Amino acid sequence: MLELRYLVLPRLMHDKTKLEIGDLVNMEELWGFSTQHSSVTDLLRMTKLRSLSVSLSERCTFETLSSSLRQLRNLETLYLDFSLKTYSSDYVYVGEFDLDFIHLKELGLGVRMSKIPDQHQFPPHLEHIDLVGCRMEEDPMPILERLLHLKSVKLTYDAFLGRRMLCSKGGFPQLSALEISKKLELEKWIVEEGSMPCLRTLNIDNCKKLKELPDGLKYITSLKELKIEGMKREWKEKLVPGGEDFYKVQHIPDVQFINCDDE
Repeated sequence: MLELRYLVLPRLMHDKTKLEIGDLVNMEELWGFSTQHSSVTDLLRMTKLRSLSVSLSERCTFETLSSSLRQLRNLETLYLDFSLKTYSSDYVYVGEFDLDFIHLKELGLGVRMSKIPDQHQFPPHLEHIDLVGCRMEEDPMPILERLLHLKSVKLTYDAFLGRRMLCSKGGFPQLSALEISKKLELEKWIVEEGSMPCLRTLNIDNCKKLKELPDGLKYITSLKELKIEGMKREWKEKLVPGGEDFYKVQHIPDVQFINCDDE
């Protein structure tokens, strides 16, 4: 197996299972690596890795993981999440981590944290970010919109717990796709004129408390597709031709309403 280049490990393993995979130095894609079942030092020699997903246990801090990942200079895709056991606890990460990989283009964080890391802690050429269940208390948009190479952003499953979100003028200069889903507390979303000038697709899914689409969408003439899913019936009534908010979406060629018939 020393020539193995692609490996997917099972999501669930017995608590006492221990894997030693440090000799797989030719690995290019490794999915499902768990710090509960393997040592993070096993990653040190996998310098050819381009794609990696890591499930963190309580005993492994971000600092420890970062030190083991620093040698992986060829990483293009990295996903970090907590193990199912850890994720069900109240464990919250509040420390520092360094993900300054020059080649990293895609980052997924399924970890709990009170706020998003500072701009300088993200890879300089990051293009795609997926935030899942982070339960952030502070609006992540003021940080994310400064990541100038971002092309897609996903905020799902209570990534942000706040009631107000702001996308400001000049932010997200290259963003083309945005998904906001299952954000149970979000009530108001503000989009200023000049924000997200290249946005082409927008998906809003099951944000039950969101009162309305931001008025600023009318300025985003690049929008080609808007998908609204699992929202109240009144959303559809306001956004169809003749509705009071139709002016916000009339320039979008494809507007879809999915499961928006319930009160």
